[in-house]
Amino acid sequence: MTPRIAIQSGKRARRFALHLPVHFRELDSPTWLEGTTENISYTGVLFLSSSPLAPETTLELRLQVAVGTKGSGPTEIRCKGTVVRLEQTILPETPIALGVAIKDYRIVSQHSFNGSPAGNA
Repeated sequence: MTPRIAIQSGKRARRFALHLPVHFRELDSPTWLEGTTENISYTGVLFLSSSPLAPETTLELRLQVAVGTKGSGPTEIRCKGTVVRLEQTILPETPIALGVAIKDYRIVSQHSFNGSPAGNA
């Protein structure tokens, strides 16, 4: 069962400036793309990528985070969300910022983590 958190109207979720690798793909696509997070909250994630995506594109995302005790290994957050913002720059070869609203997520323990983004989300 996925935890649900109510969003308080008028308040923005606290963001954490975490720079983590993120693997993402359009829903049901076999191709995983890569990016780097800029910030994360319980309602969304902002990340940089060289792959622009249209607003309202539904994505699967996979983030590895180190939690728990020393030596416990990585934990993976798998989530689904929708692109709600795209910030392109005028400079070529500059990453694009994608804002994704998280709709659903689950935390996968290190015991079930297979180390590859190619597994099923």
